[in-house]
Amino acid sequence: MKNNRELFYKVCLILCAIIWGSTFVVIKDATNTMSSAFINASRFTIATIILFVVYFKKIKNMSKTELKHGIMMGVALFGGYYLQVLGMEYGSTAGKCAFLSATFCVMVPFLSWAFFKRKPDKYSVISAIICVIGVALVSVEKGAKITLGDGIILVSTFFYAVNIMLTAEFSSKEGNDSTVLAFIQIAVVAVLGWTVVIAKQDMPVVYTKGAVLGIIYLGVFATALCLLIQVVALEKINSTSASIILSLESVFGVMISILFYNEVLTAKLLAGFVVIFIGIIICETKLRFTTSKLSKIKYIFKDKNRYSIFTPENLYK
Repeated sequence: MKNNRELFYKVCLILCAIIWGSTFVVIKDATNTMSSAFINASRFTIATIILFVVYFKKIKNMSKTELKHGIMMGVALFGGYYLQVLGMEYGSTAGKCAFLSATFCVMVPFLSWAFFKRKPDKYSVISAIICVIGVALVSVEKGAKITLGDGIILVSTFFYAVNIMLTAEFSSKEGNDSTVLAFIQIAVVAVLGWTVVIAKQDMPVVYTKGAVLGIIYLGVFATALCLLIQVVALEKINSTSASIILSLESVFGVMISILFYNEVLTAKLLAGFVVIFIGIIICETKLRFTTSKLSKIKYIFKDKNRYSIFTPENLYK
């Protein structure tokens, strides 16, 4: 029963990865008629309303500490989402955005080292170098220049990494409820989004059916629903397994953008995608699946008393 339950939640996380992967195409379409600030403000407002209804009993009893921590998480999350959509406004493609955004998981160990004195291991350093190479393959065009949109998205990944770092730190604090923190940060993103919309007077002139449906999809499924699935699933399965599954978001993002957005997958882009994905896997798994097998082999040859078949006198029988 336990294995079946874990399998169910892993399938749910794969669904999240597919939905989040599809958002790059949806956002790219929406930016044709709407600003990045309006898109984020709208989707997070929808998600805030949904989560408020679902978690009302917990939210009404939030503490001052939860409010403080949630606001910090929300500011970082806003920076990530706002700059990501802005990057696509300035020319980055949906497929490239999908993979460049996935590099945030490599930045987290180094930020934790800088802010909380937690030194990264050798696998984090190796994966960082690998991802830098992959980013260069994906982003650097003729003349060794990174496009403005790609550069903005890379900055957005820094804010995502800060958000992940703060979330991991604050959600483990005694007295903090992770559900309440999630609601607060989403509400903060919505408030900051509308602040930017009003300040820049970014209200759309034209509301196309496709863009409106896209925002509803982003708010209901990509923000509220996926957050609920993620919170529940991470209580049931190993966090390492969950992070690997969720990193598939970038893979699905590229696949969907190629299938439905007519993006061209060149050999250079494919090489960059593969290199970045390898870096993510090394960072998240630390190659435990290989070291465990090597340890077993070493143990077999070392313990000759137990496995007498490997003793010299038995090898030639």
